[in-house]
Amino acid sequence: MATKGEVQRKSSKAEKKCVDGNWAAAHVSYRTNDSAFIFPITPSSPMGEEVDAWAEEQKKNLWGQELKVCEMQSEGGAAGALHGALVSGALATTYTASQGLLLFIPNMYKIAGELLPTVIHVASRALAGEALSIYGDHSDTMLVRGCGWAMVSSFSVQEAHDMAAVCQMATLNSRVPFLHFFDGFRTSHEVNKIELISDEQLLELMPFDKIEEHRQRALSPMHPSQRGTAQAPDVFMQMVESSNQYYADVEGHIVKAMDDFHRVTGRKYEPLEYRYYGTTEPRVALICMGSGVAVCDSTLKHLKSESACMIAIRMFRPWNSKNFCDLIPKSVTRLAVLDRTREGGAQGEPLYLDICTSLMQEGRADIFVAGGRYGLGSKDFTPRMVSSIIQNLLRKDTNDVQRPFTVGITDDVTHLSLPLGRSLNVLSPSTTQCVFWGFGSDGTVGANKEAVKMIGNYHEDMSVQAYMEYDAKKSSGWTLSHLRFSPDTNIQAPWRIEENAADYVACHNESYVQANKFDVIKFLKRRGNFFLNTTAAAIEDPEKRLEALEHLVCPKILRNIAMRNLNLYIMDAVGLSRKYGLAGRINMICQVVFFRLSNVIPLEDAVALLKSTIVKTYSYKGEDVVKKNIDLLDAVVNDPNTLIKVEVPARWKKLHENDDKPYEDRHNRLLDDEKVRKFMAEIADPVSRLEGDDIPVSTFLENRLLGGVMIPGTTKFEKRNPNPSGKIPKWNFDDCTQCNACIFICPHAAIRPFVVTKEEALNAPFPKEFSTIKAQGAEFGGKKYAIRVSPLDCTGCNACVEACPETPKALEMQSIENNKEANEKNWEYAYDLPERGDLIDKTTIRGSQFQTPLMEFSGACSGCGETPYFKLLTQLFGERMVIANATGCSTIWGGSFPSNPYTVSKKTGRGPAWANSLFEDNAEYGLGMFVAMRHRRERLIKLVDEYVHKMELKDASEKTETEANLVHLLMDWLEMKDDKSDKCTLLFDKMKPLFEKVMGEDKTTGIHIPLINKIWSDRDMFPKLSQWIVGGDGWAYDIGFGGLDHVEAFEANDVNVLVVDTEMYSNTGGQMSKATPAGASVKFAVGGKQQRKKSIGEIFMTYEHVYVASVSLANQAQVLQAFLEADKHQGPSFIVAYSPCVQQGVRPRGLDDMVEESRFAVDSGYWPLYRYNPDLVLESKNPFVLDSKKLRKEVTSFLQRESRFINLKKKHPEVADSLINKMNGDVHHRMEHLNQLASGYKAFDHEDDATVKVLFASETGTAARLARDFADACVLSHVADAMDDVDVEDIDGGTTVFFIATCGQGAMPQNGKAFYKQLCSRTEKFKEGTKFMVMGLGDSSYYFFCESAKLVENKMIELGAEKMIDLGLGDDSAEEGLEEGLHDWLDTVWPALEVPPPAEVPHITPVKVEYSPKAIIKPSDEERILHMYYQSDDIKAKSVPILSNEKMCGEDYDRDFRTIRLNTGEEMPYQLGDALEIFPSNDPEKVAEFLHAYTHDFDERTVVKIHDFGIDGEVSLGVLFTYVLDLFGKPSKHFMQQLATFETDKEEKKIMLDLGFLAKAGKETGITMADALLRFKKAHPPLPVLLAIIPTIKPRAYSIASAPLASKNITELLVLIDSWWCDEGMRYGLTCDMLRKKLCGDHLWCRMKAGSMDPPEPEQPVLCAGIGSGLAPHMAFLRDKVRAVQEGEKVGNFSLYFGNRKYAHEYLYQAELEGYEKKYDWFTLHAAFSRDDPKKKVYVQDLVAKTDDARLLLNDTPDGMMYVCGNRNLPKPLQKALVQSFSKWSEDPKEIEKADKAMEQMYIKNRIQQEVW
Repeated sequence: MATKGEVQRKSSKAEKKCVDGNWAAAHVSYRTNDSAFIFPITPSSPMGEEVDAWAEEQKKNLWGQELKVCEMQSEGGAAGALHGALVSGALATTYTASQGLLLFIPNMYKIAGELLPTVIHVASRALAGEALSIYGDHSDTMLVRGCGWAMVSSFSVQEAHDMAAVCQMATLNSRVPFLHFFDGFRTSHEVNKIELISDEQLLELMPFDKIEEHRQRALSPMHPSQRGTAQAPDVFMQMVESSNQYYADVEGHIVKAMDDFHRVTGRKYEPLEYRYYGTTEPRVALICMGSGVAVCDSTLKHLKSESACMIAIRMFRPWNSKNFCDLIPKSVTRLAVLDRTREGGAQGEPLYLDICTSLMQEGRADIFVAGGRYGLGSKDFTPRMVSSIIQNLLRKDTNDVQRPFTVGITDDVTHLSLPLGRSLNVLSPSTTQCVFWGFGSDGTVGANKEAVKMIGNYHEDMSVQAYMEYDAKKSSGWTLSHLRFSPDTNIQAPWRIEENAADYVACHNESYVQANKFDVIKFLKRRGNFFLNTTAAAIEDPEKRLEALEHLVCPKILRNIAMRNLNLYIMDAVGLSRKYGLAGRINMICQVVFFRLSNVIPLEDAVALLKSTIVKTYSYKGEDVVKKNIDLLDAVVNDPNTLIKVEVPARWKKLHENDDKPYEDRHNRLLDDEKVRKFMAEIADPVSRLEGDDIPVSTFLENRLLGGVMIPGTTKFEKRNPNPSGKIPKWNFDDCTQCNACIFICPHAAIRPFVVTKEEALNAPFPKEFSTIKAQGAEFGGKKYAIRVSPLDCTGCNACVEACPETPKALEMQSIENNKEANEKNWEYAYDLPERGDLIDKTTIRGSQFQTPLMEFSGACSGCGETPYFKLLTQLFGERMVIANATGCSTIWGGSFPSNPYTVSKKTGRGPAWANSLFEDNAEYGLGMFVAMRHRRERLIKLVDEYVHKMELKDASEKTETEANLVHLLMDWLEMKDDKSDKCTLLFDKMKPLFEKVMGEDKTTGIHIPLINKIWSDRDMFPKLSQWIVGGDGWAYDIGFGGLDHVEAFEANDVNVLVVDTEMYSNTGGQMSKATPAGASVKFAVGGKQQRKKSIGEIFMTYEHVYVASVSLANQAQVLQAFLEADKHQGPSFIVAYSPCVQQGVRPRGLDDMVEESRFAVDSGYWPLYRYNPDLVLESKNPFVLDSKKLRKEVTSFLQRESRFINLKKKHPEVADSLINKMNGDVHHRMEHLNQLASGYKAFDHEDDATVKVLFASETGTAARLARDFADACVLSHVADAMDDVDVEDIDGGTTVFFIATCGQGAMPQNGKAFYKQLCSRTEKFKEGTKFMVMGLGDSSYYFFCESAKLVENKMIELGAEKMIDLGLGDDSAEEGLEEGLHDWLDTVWPALEVPPPAEVPHITPVKVEYSPKAIIKPSDEERILHMYYQSDDIKAKSVPILSNEKMCGEDYDRDFRTIRLNTGEEMPYQLGDALEIFPSNDPEKVAEFLHAYTHDFDERTVVKIHDFGIDGEVSLGVLFTYVLDLFGKPSKHFMQQLATFETDKEEKKIMLDLGFLAKAGKETGITMADALLRFKKAHPPLPVLLAIIPTIKPRAYSIASAPLASKNITELLVLIDSWWCDEGMRYGLTCDMLRKKLCGDHLWCRMKAGSMDPPEPEQPVLCAGIGSGLAPHMAFLRDKVRAVQEGEKVGNFSLYFGNRKYAHEYLYQAELEGYEKKYDWFTLHAAFSRDDPKKKVYVQDLVAKTDDARLLLNDTPDGMMYVCGNRNLPKPLQKALVQSFSKWSEDPKEIEKADKAMEQMYIKNRIQQEVW
């Protein structure tokens, strides 16, 4: 043990320092303890951070050691460790607050019971009740008052320092543990100038003899003892009571400690302090503790009240009634007890109850006591509130005194609040008060803290105070800095600067002075100085500058500036910073302005201090940065033109407040929703203007906010413009491929794709700026694609630009001011357009981003790495998801009142249900939700089952039609109730009106609730809910891990967990967690974390039933796949997602590099991507899939991108090198381990034994999925790898199967680029035996269809590899999708590899059908059933009459072209270029013939009851087989496999599964499914299966040849009646066979389909090329041009190239076309006929090549369009023809190359569109 002499004595003069309360307490605590056990919680975390930093700096405590700082996994853990340290004889401490303190309670009882001396320091904070509050009051400390600890309150920053020492002395002397508390934020974060206690003073004060006694009482085998025994009733009470004397002596020890402290330091304190500033005797007294004491004291001193005094409570426990009552003057008859807490349902708050009890015990019960509450959640407590309390006490009659009372709010419900009088300025006139309005992350707060310390240290007697307020937004929110300075008076003013009190106000963000923002000058006194940072200052002309100010600043502020004679100064700080190469760094500029205008210290001294600060702060960034900052500072100081004083015009005094127009822009969508409008007007707007203190209690109740409930979707109305960069993305639509990768990544959902109609685009507020391109994909046929950005929600983070895979980028950052009004109005217009996400499959990246995000515009940091994951969750599952969110970043940006980013679908009103409990219990909280909802749903299932059974027992006559329909839907629901999709939800939408009608019909009365009503009461359980438990790494890895482990441990818990891993406690400032990697220098591990990161994913994989995934935004497809798989998994899932965070210090551009940071993390192996899917085990597959197998970059390079690693390298290079080397080894070891896990289940001794390597390049995940399925199916392959995960050398000499997608306009997917680059740079030929085959995936509507696959194939051939089979082409736009081309390709793969195809066991879902007792059904009933079928949701067809069906060729000609005209009427409108889908039907006679030949069990007359195909009722099998089932279609391989499952004869089954059987039978007989069923009659599936395996009849689309505006209600088709041949003769397709037999007056079932080509405007030049019936859309375009001319419109030139076989027979529309050519000079006709001259065949492409039209209309005209329609063989030769025309038939290679590029650009920009088959 050290003695006093072992510490070098310092000067006797006390050191003064500007610090905050946390620093003040920690400074003493560090020096008087051996160890500290910590866990971060706001607002106490800085104490732990400070002591950790000091330990890292090797500062010594009083014993010559560094304090041992140990971060625990939770506050409960810290409490346990503290207890253990104390029983081991250590002097130990901790720092905590709020819920954290409550977790200490069990150990606090233990520590007190064992009389272990310690002091814990608490920054008192509110407890989470109806909502989370991180702000200060005494709720937490009051709840531990019964734990047996002495409790001492500090009133100020100085006292936080001093009482830390006093408590340490008293606890050691008394053995009773102490809780030292001070007000969170108000004291803990207030900066003040204090006198420090020196080491020598502490040595003099510490009772070293008591410390020695404590150490000797420690557990030790040298003198063993036992503690913590179990006691029976006979002795327990006596043992408890045995410590009474120790508690009785505590006050004496405290008094002695305070006396000793006074003797050593000169600062005197007492346990209870009496304050009175009158000259007579007081009549009333205020009782208070905490920072409120200083408020009361200042007020009493200012008022010099004769009537009021105060007793300040410093020692709250133990409570001494006698001493307290002795302090109350005899003249006092009334007390006001101020409690900074609320105990609901109690007689009063803690201090009030203690006071009342004391008065009764000491015979002073005659004193009237009024208890009151103040300052909850850091509600400001001001002198005028103290005055109001005094006035309440001084009322004449005690009956008129309000008790209990509240102060600081307007309680118009229970009427407890006291009215407030005028403001009181109780500060010395010498005090300068300044207010700074800042923008989160703009540096204002940090600069002000430095300024305060600079000024405070400038002069010994200068007193300073600083208090900062922050918006709940993580960044880009407002900040307020309250600064006070006094040269001669100690400032003790723990309240905000009040209105009309500040000498100087600065607004550093010009958007704050706009309407609906803040009243920024309300703090400023008359004739005060107001500084505004604005771009208007850059305008040189004074008049124009004034106009710009008047346009910018709201009239209310301008009027007040003039009326109050304020001095207005402006400067363009942003422009200046940009000029000096420090864009956005305005804090130093604004500090100089402050010193120029405030005169707090001489300007020249301030400049010198600032320069010193610049060198200190920026020297590590290099001399250049230091010089730029100093040059900038000199410019601001010396250039008079930088700071401009505005001469305020007199006209400003006459401006009217109603010019503000509060709802014009921000709330234009509120007006049609009264509930939301009321909330925004009465709650959100005042809160956003920082006027929430004025909202009365009744307003919250009227808005139904009781219990902390929040309405959804309020962030969309805020329009905060949270954009420090001033830039937003601009869409370059010519380069866009509509991949939606940019939308996926956007952290704030501020950029979105919109699918719009042509009319909607034209109706935009600014149609010229509302750019659109043709929407790709059949589902969006006829519609436009647009990307819009919300200028007032975009944070300018650049993530969307980085995520764009195109070269050049389809997005670029531009100034937000460019077309600002147009961008704002067009966004609002697009936002309100109909949602169309339901048109596309949402399980792809592109499709998912068309779903409206139900989490939007959050308060997260710009570039946040967490929010994209949450946004995607809501897009996939939002309308059926429930979220339990752990406290942390995601609850602050996701749930800070009144901002709620979670919203609802405009279409359905459904959205995510979100709730937060605590930090530590989120997993359990979410599990409770799941268990309760599962139980409720089980009850619903039981009730529905009972109801359905009950209704089935009734005769049809006893059920209404509504009841029958409802029962059928309920039966559907019972069958699909476990389906994890939106199906149950959509089914409920259909049920809902039926429920309401049935309940309306049910007149049951009495006490019995009808069954239907019981079902209705649980209607919320009809959807299959998706339960998500989400939070950050601090929760999942540390404090919540135990609960999380319990939730994941049980297979029945079907919940999904998402952990957004920032690798630290990002919400509390960036402290270490178990997710923090080794080598990171973060708070609580400043010297670098020594241990490697917990591999939490692998931990949960050990359970084997948990779905686990590690994901990153670097691989969007993998993220999407993991989310979908996790939701689908029946059981618990766990997804850990890499989330770049501002706390990581990403360099050089922060989170502007979020996307690149994510990619680098994956490529370097720092963050591996994998998925562990237990469901794959059931398929005999390896459940572990490694999605990132190769290290493409060095992890050391990744670490050099982040400050958390760089800082350690600078401070401790040797330690950093050691830890980085360790991490490098860990990364390689982990990748090796993960690759072993991914090695697969196949029976290879080693993976190299596999003779076939399967590789993929995939952007959306489809190619990866197909490759993995193929690898699993192929007996020669191991696993599928991304191309970039292998080297080109790895495929040399072997066989490789490629699956390659093409993204955008021919681009290689990201995970194939490196491999392809290697392939292209290789010059050496492959070894003999190198073989390959390629399956390409793409969309044939693109010019670059499967381009990437073709490039790889060509390069492989060029390098000498053998191509085994032709390139496979999977076409997304094919009728059967890419599966069609895939299956054709696979049929050739297996023979080429000489392996049998994998055996498939097809899944068959039988049709819901049963035989009806009816022998016959009426024709009218069958007609009704047909209408039901064709008009069902899946078909939506209409029956229309044929007006004419005329042949265009002669009767004896062998080809049959015809025009069919239909009366589609007004009910079937269509657009130019659309197609008509016709539903064919089978020949009824052939159907009857088949059924008679197939079976004796049924025939065409058999009646069945069916509930499928959209049919619900009775129908004959003849109708089903005629109109619904494609009985005479070609059988597929899948059909034969299904049929074979019922074949018992092995030989027959072998034939059925033979790949060659269908091909041979098709050639010989043109086999149909009917033929196959008859051929294999022994494979006789039952009727429900038979109906299931025969596909339904699909419609056939025909391009429309008529123009809708020219042929009203008439639709004309140009049809070729196709025929085909087999050995037995000619066959017709089903539709063609039907159409050739239809007559005028017959009806067709049909529906409109949007065309695949975007029709031209009349004035656009057009070139059309079509062959055969491909002439149809061109005729439509041409007829529309003719219509336009006839109506007087201007039209562009039109060239038509038409081709067919023979002029005499196939010149379709000849007379009409030649007539147009003669009549209109803008129309040119070119016709080619290929079979008129056998020696010289002329094709369309020949005419295009030989004529000038293509060059003149397309190449030489910027808006010309070309349309191609014909078979798939047409585009390629046409492309060659275009090149010839564009190059003017040149043979110069350069001209040809130029023409070729021009043609490619036309395809890329959609100026050439094609419809091919």
